[in-house]
Amino acid sequence: MGSSSLSEDYRLCLERELRRGRAGVCGDPSLRAVLWHILVEDFDLHGALQDDALALLTDGLWGRADLAPALRGLARAFELLELAAVHLYLLPWRKEFTTIKTFSGGYVHVLKGALSEDLLIQSFQKMGYVRRDAHRLMVAALPPAHQLVQVALGCFALRLECEILGEVLAQLGTSVLPAEELLQARRASVDVASCVAWLQQRLAREEEPPPLPRRGSPTGCQARLDLYRDVQEDEGSDEASLYGGPSPSPESPASELACQPQFWEQSARLWGAGGGPWEPAEASSPTSGASEEEEPQPEAFSFLSLRRELLSRPGDLAPPHSPRSPEQASPAPVLEAPGYQTHTCLAPGALPAFCCDTCRQLHATHCAALPSCHPGHGLRTLRGNSQRRLWLQRAQVDALLYDSPVAGP
Repeated sequence: MGSSSLSEDYRLCLERELRRGRAGVCGDPSLRAVLWHILVEDFDLHGALQDDALALLTDGLWGRADLAPALRGLARAFELLELAAVHLYLLPWRKEFTTIKTFSGGYVHVLKGALSEDLLIQSFQKMGYVRRDAHRLMVAALPPAHQLVQVALGCFALRLECEILGEVLAQLGTSVLPAEELLQARRASVDVASCVAWLQQRLAREEEPPPLPRRGSPTGCQARLDLYRDVQEDEGSDEASLYGGPSPSPESPASELACQPQFWEQSARLWGAGGGPWEPAEASSPTSGASEEEEPQPEAFSFLSLRRELLSRPGDLAPPHSPRSPEQASPAPVLEAPGYQTHTCLAPGALPAFCCDTCRQLHATHCAALPSCHPGHGLRTLRGNSQRRLWLQRAQVDALLYDSPVAGP
């Protein structure tokens, strides 16, 4: 099946959904299965679709510590780009879809969290958007309908490619490996099994752990996001928008994203659950429908809750006993510290970059022991100096309250 045939099938899918009152990304299971099968066997189909797959995937995955959450963030970004192209194709008369605010919640949290600004602008230029100023992209001239369909189909293919790569990582059993090796294996293989076998041989020859990242995984938020409303408006509403205009009227077709379960690993709360270890997606292939239970989120931290916890156990804060003679002295029981600790990789005053909720340790970016925290551990990326500074302060308070030694390697 050629790219022209796929474009026609994709167009019919969009128009069929529009007649049903939905103006959203493609969710047709048969087209999804066909495109999945073709992409698995032929990565070069991306070239025929002109979706810039290699550049976008390399940009989104390069330097990530854990490729699994990065792939989920990329899939969400490609879904949002697909939705923008679909809006222009199906509803070109809607003026709010002709302006995208680059400070909207969808643009800031979803798109810029996964891709570089230059590649995002190039993607929107294919839809006819040009930069009007530092805060807005506007449609200068609406592209032909077939071009918008082609752009949306390319984003749909990129979403499926993220799922294919996620399936490879799930079968491989680890998502901590260099992005260039994953993409090289994917391009050189003709199915998921051969890609996994290639990576297994490659990793078996590795004598040193893979390089650690220079940047963290994308941050997320729990609200549904699109590209049309300000960040402040997004944070105050259950369903944010990309274009900055009024919400669609009741008689307008609803614009929907295919993935209603959100991909985000990090809660909007400062101390909420962060990016955890790799877990296969709920539907990693068109035929798989099994879902896994989510791990319970760690409880939000506050100094008040910590104080209440300590006061409920006064023995932990009891003053030390007076010195006794060697005959009377008895070894005190060693209690496991309930608080977080700074790993020895952190120099005094240095801010941590990662937090392991399983080991309850804070790590620097290039900590040599960090790869051992990935398999089965709840490793999260700390975003921004304010969050890192608060986590460091928490570890320092825990060390004072519990008299915990600094963690070893």
